[in-house]
Amino acid sequence: MRPASIRRVPGAGLATLLVALAAVGATPAPAPAVAATPAPGAVVLDRIAAVVGDDVILESEIKKLAGVDYLPRDPGESDAAYRDRILAARIVEVLRDRQLRKTGGIEPKREEVEARVAALEARVLKERGEPLDTVLARAGATRDELTAFVKRGMALESYVKERLGPTIKTTDAELKAYYDGPFRQEAQARGLKSLPPFEDVSEQIREVVREKKLNAEIERWTEQLRAETRVLIYRR
Repeated sequence: MRPASIRRVPGAGLATLLVALAAVGATPAPAPAVAATPAPGAVVLDRIAAVVGDDVILESEIKKLAGVDYLPRDPGESDAAYRDRILAARIVEVLRDRQLRKTGGIEPKREEVEARVAALEARVLKERGEPLDTVLARAGATRDELTAFVKRGMALESYVKERLGPTIKTTDAELKAYYDGPFRQEAQARGLKSLPPFEDVSEQIREVVREKKLNAEIERWTEQLRAETRVLIYRR
């Protein structure tokens, strides 16, 4: 179900604003009910995929990210569904980035960014059977752009974890409940006849439980940001 704070604007061709408008900081007006017709002789340089608060997400950016398989594709996922998932992920990034800009940047280490890009490059080669540079060229993107995308995403990941991580606490009762529940069930599914003593695996379980609680808190926080921000998604 689509979150109530996001509404799709009816009509094809609504987002015909030029990139130049975004470049000078113009704030898009709410889309009209009827599609606007470009003036005679006008050249559409780009289209708006979504507006998050005062931030614009351009269709060209979504096409580039989809073109290089920035996110792993789900089995049997159509191109349209994959494009929409890329856009949804970018909206979440923009929502979080608005908060990051208020508190200062978090710069990931260069070698960590390079390692993430290398992992993406290996995945693309494995899944598509062609070099990343070939895929980038076909998508109209550059390696520098891809590196910037990856760097931005890593900065947001670090910010979210540093912001919410300290609030996550685990109790011995939660660890024991996980040991007696999901941990035991997974062991049985793997055919293990006996479990290691709780004391031997409690710290590993603590990390798992903490990660699950952190992910739930991240989702709650993101939904709060979404509810507080006007988000428009334009139909293609």
